[in-house]
Amino acid sequence: MLAFVLCLTGCKNVKDIQVTSVEVESVSLKGMKSLDIFLKVGVDNPAKQVKISEIEGSLKHSGKVIGKLAMDSFILGARTADVYMLKANVSLVQGAGFKELMLLAAPDGLDGCTVDFSAKATYGKAAVMPIKMKDIPLKELLDKFENEKN
Repeated sequence: MLAFVLCLTGCKNVKDIQVTSVEVESVSLKGMKSLDIFLKVGVDNPAKQVKISEIEGSLKHSGKVIGKLAMDSFILGARTADVYMLKANVSLVQGAGFKELMLLAAPDGLDGCTVDFSAKATYGKAAVMPIKMKDIPLKELLDKFENEKN
């Protein structure tokens, strides 16, 4: 999820969009294999409206996919600085379980985690732009927002 929001700053047509804050509002377990994460994400969009859809990704630990991410579509309002309530679902893949969750909970567990991400962005009335990012270190993403918060 964070990777997606960050990737907006790397697209040349929307390079002025800035993520100003990320806060976990709540986490809701869905059985033993899935959870919903609700985030409050502050975004400053000095550009046109951007619709983000078909948001999905993979969470990998030491190169092995352990989870899948699906996120609801949303629209960044044109020329606004606003806070968006975003929902994502993270599901463990078949074969991943308690052991993989414990790896993530370990003090250095995030060191081996990466995220792959894809989405489609419609910028103003332009054609749909695919967004793809691979092997983004999860710890670096989280550290970036923690440093900006302090």
